[in-house]
Amino acid sequence: MKRLLLFTICLFVLVMSYSACTTFVIQDENNLVFGRNLDWVSDNGLIAVNKRGVQKRALVFTPDQPAVWTSKYGSVTFNQFGKEFPYGGINEKGLVVEIMVVAGEYPQADQRKAVNELQWVQYQLDNCQTIEEVIASNKDIRISKISQDIHFLVCDSLGNVAVIEFMNGKQVAYTGEDLKYPVLENSNYKTSLWNREHNKKCRFNTAVNLIEQYEPERNVIEYAFEILEEVKLDGSWSIVYDIQNKQVHFHTASDQKKKVIRINQFDFSCQKDHLVYDLKAPYTRDITSQFEVYSRALHKAKFDDGLKTNKLYLPPAIYERFINYPETCECIDT
Repeated sequence: MKRLLLFTICLFVLVMSYSACTTFVIQDENNLVFGRNLDWVSDNGLIAVNKRGVQKRALVFTPDQPAVWTSKYGSVTFNQFGKEFPYGGINEKGLVVEIMVVAGEYPQADQRKAVNELQWVQYQLDNCQTIEEVIASNKDIRISKISQDIHFLVCDSLGNVAVIEFMNGKQVAYTGEDLKYPVLENSNYKTSLWNREHNKKCRFNTAVNLIEQYEPERNVIEYAFEILEEVKLDGSWSIVYDIQNKQVHFHTASDQKKKVIRINQFDFSCQKDHLVYDLKAPYTRDITSQFEVYSRALHKAKFDDGLKTNKLYLPPAIYERFINYPETCECIDT
């Protein structure tokens, strides 16, 4: 098992090392939006509608003890390696969580139950409404690293924003007055503040400058996309979450036509069909009604494409665990 796990770690370190991201929040009296660029070697993937009332057991490896939880809230997430392993998303309460690769160090094994770093995102969307709840979850769970060190930009429906990082084995959270700018890229936040102070050329400073130039009479969704255009590298995914109106606007590198998802139109009961959207589908504009019933075949196809795109290999035993994982999540909401 240790050898298989080593293969897995090598796989995802290679995958995630290609990633570069920029995230930010713009808010005024009438608007609250969260912008996100994923710059990567592929824009393939799926959007998943995740249901409430689903019991889950984290996918981690021995000797870690997996966290077990039942989702309280439904969510919509963007996933490149299949359902339940999101890069980011928004839940029905308006909480948004997105990841960025960064140098760091997760906590050592202790009495807490473990989740892998992508499932940390799903755990928060499943269980939390506020940034305070996200930060407090550190008492109950810890990240067991499979792939890469990442940090997170989180925003809730009240407009509270947090940067959450794991440095020297401890969670570090920047909120309130400690979070001078609601922007994050692939440097730790302390380094980004140093870059700002010294007027270094970087995506962080570009985004901060443009946010400070925002005027309320501008269309905030369009302006957020303009910022994403300015800071993009490959622009695999460009996403704008309209938190107040519970909408997600996005386009991909291979399909620049903007699409919108209306979150409140989904039935998040786990008794209903689980839905997904293929990011390679040809639909335009409002795609809320174009989601299809989840299938193992689509989940597998997206996972396989991730491996193929990066010319990577997983040992069969590890591969099957990822492919089979969504079927291990059980609806218990009666």
